[in-house]
Amino acid sequence: MINKLIEIIGKEAAVFEAFLDLLEKQQRMLVENDVDGLNQITDLQREKLVESQLLNKKRQELVEEIKVANHIDGDLNVTRLLEIVDEDQADRLQRLQRVILGLNDKITETRNQNAMLLNRSREYILKTME
Repeated sequence: MINKLIEIIGKEAAVFEAFLDLLEKQQRMLVENDVDGLNQITDLQREKLVESQLLNKKRQELVEEIKVANHIDGDLNVTRLLEIVDEDQADRLQRLQRVILGLNDKITETRNQNAMLLNRSREYILKTME
């Protein structure tokens, strides 16, 4: 079960990485004012969000199974999980945790930059219309 959980978390990391790539493409489209490109990127982002939600659901179900099998009460986070896995699994989990945390930071930063670009674009449109 632990290996399957690691596999799912790895897939989630890949989805986050793909989403970050889409955010960076979105940023270029915003700078270039490419409306068609923005629409395509938005559709791809929606697909990645759905994929992420499905993986999240699978991960949560598997975590519940692991909790029952190991008689664990309360939340099962990575720190608690490291107590019940072997050294190889612990290493992989820690690596994935670092990757996901790094991707999360980059996603947040890029989303904030994109929001700023969108706001500037709106301001420019309003000034032009006046």
